[in-house]
Amino acid sequence: MLTSRAQRAQDKLYCCAVRDIFEAAEKHSATLAMYVEHLARRRGWGARTLSGMLMEPRLMMIYGASVLLPYGRAASFIPAKMPRADGDTWMIDIKRSDGVSRPEWNTGIAIKRMNGSYTMMLGTRLLDEEALHQLLEAVGTP
Repeated sequence: MLTSRAQRAQDKLYCCAVRDIFEAAEKHSATLAMYVEHLARRRGWGARTLSGMLMEPRLMMIYGASVLLPYGRAASFIPAKMPRADGDTWMIDIKRSDGVSRPEWNTGIAIKRMNGSYTMMLGTRLLDEEALHQLLEAVGTP
């Protein structure tokens, strides 16, 4: 049973859902960048969050991440500048500095509408902490 204060906080959380793909891209790109930075630092890799401002079609902040991998390589998580043509999907590309590309991250991460709310997907799989951990493992493999 929730206390009245906890219930108000929960009600506020539910009423503040994102309205469209642009708000979802802001929210989820920031969340992803922070998680990538956190998990990379836990491995002993250097990492930083990158932010940028988009002016069109409306003013918004979008976030990416850069990770310094072993052997002098780096990986970048770079959000697209616009949503896809369907209007409900925003892609985040994953690139390595040495040009290596593997099936684990070729498709990138999609912020897309699923069952009425926006979520992050890696291929057909929901992107959770375990999936992100495995993704970083694959990206860091020489």
